[in-house]
Amino acid sequence: MWPTSGLAHATSYCNDINVKPTTAAGGGFNYVPVRTCFYPTTGGSYCNAYRNITVGTWGLAATDVKDGTAFIVEFAWDSQGLVAY
Repeated sequence: MWPTSGLAHATSYCNDINVKPTTAAGGGFNYVPVRTCFYPTTGGSYCNAYRNITVGTWGLAATDVKDGTAFIVEFAWDSQGLVAY
């Protein structure tokens, strides 16, 4: 179950980061805003825009992620979910 502590690293098994929210803690909505924040080896960090992913379904959080890239996935509203990468 995500969130975990620390950074995850993209693997060679998947070019994309997919998420499946399992809970939506915000006001009874059936979706969760999710974004991915990246921490490249060159330093700094940046995040993509939030994407609304329906609870209980898999959705795309980020695409074309390079192997080994460090990242975190942020689920809004203290929600949780699964992450495949």
